Amino acid sequence: MWSSRTTRSGGAEGGFVLATTLLVTTLLTVMLAASFLLVSAEQRTTDNSFGTARALALAQAGLQGYFSANRALSDTTTYDSIHVALANGYADVVATRLRPIGSGTGSARALYIVRSTAVATSPVMAGSVQGSRTIAQFALKNAAAFPSRAMVVALNGVYISGASGTHPVSGSDLGSQAPCVSPGHPAGDTVAISTPSVVPIDGLAGYGYAVSTPTPVYGRIENYFPAWNNLYDSTHVDWSGIVAGSLVPDYTVTNASPVGAWPPILGTNYQVGFVPKDSLGNNQDITIPIGQRRGVLVVTGNVRLVSGSHWDGIILAGGNLVIPSGLVYYLHGMVVTGLNIAVGQSVARDTLPRTSGTTYIQWTWCYTQSSINSLSSLVPIKNGWADTWSTY
Repeated sequence: MWSSRTTRSGGAEGGFVLATTLLVTTLLTVMLAASFLLVSAEQRTTDNSFGTARALALAQAGLQGYFSANRALSDTTTYDSIHVALANGYADVVATRLRPIGSGTGSARALYIVRSTAVATSPVMAGSVQGSRTIAQFALKNAAAFPSRAMVVALNGVYISGASGTHPVSGSDLGSQAPCVSPGHPAGDTVAISTPSVVPIDGLAGYGYAVSTPTPVYGRIENYFPAWNNLYDSTHVDWSGIVAGSLVPDYTVTNASPVGAWPPILGTNYQVGFVPKDSLGNNQDITIPIGQRRGVLVVTGNVRLVSGSHWDGIILAGGNLVIPSGLVYYLHGMVVTGLNIAVGQSVARDTLPRTSGTTYIQWTWCYTQSSINSLSSLVPIKNGWADTWSTY
């Protein structure tokens, strides 16, 4: 009898299994690849989020670093920038003036916008975009409160020595010193010397001559202040705070410092230098070396000059000013001496020798104002912070 069933061959069964195996393998490979892509995408997203967060922290650090650096912007500065290197990134900070001083009301402070753009460079995955963030802070320029009382302000008194010659101190403005433009006489001039009526340490008059001598080149000796503390208050100097460590100088020098530790000769930066107390807590004296220098010099002890000393700017001395006779030197700006009296110490009077025809100590509006500007700062405006500031 014939059967209606057909017998299947083994070759046909083997071909079906192979195709099914290939299909399943392909599906598993695709699923595994998709899983890897998904994990990688999530890791990149997470790393980018961390990078952005790090960039925000770096931008904030750069912004705070700029404000703490005290860039000493002048009244005419419209643009300033710094590059701040940070751990795992950097920040570029740019300050742009939006409103000049006196704009609108005649007394308004200059308004600035300070932008900090930071980039987080590490750690990131290979090929990942580096995190970047820009923040901004509105700020006002806070001018330093330091009145120009006279060319020489001496809480310890002044004595003019020598039988003949030219008065060593002038309150007549030296004039414009590029790029500064002096307002000129009489706006630029001041008086020559300001002292208390009685010097605390010896009871002598605050100002005196060896013999009769002419009045300083410009202006009278300022009316004597009743006492040293009245004159001290008029300077607005917090000397007790300075000697206690409130001053953050640009550089520190002593008599043992090499000449290179001072500001560069003919430098254009008006930096703040400090001569601190020694390791035993004693005031340190300083000798200003040969060469022209400028800025603000704060000295806990006495200031001594040599032939060739030339300082343009402001000198604040806890002690007195020591100038031997016969020197050729120049002090252009303003000098304040005897500040240690404010912390209960005795200070000998300044002895200023007459000169042979040239006034060596002369008021200079430009150098004084430029030095005062080095003490000014940008002050952030409350609630004036902005995130994701436009970078264009």
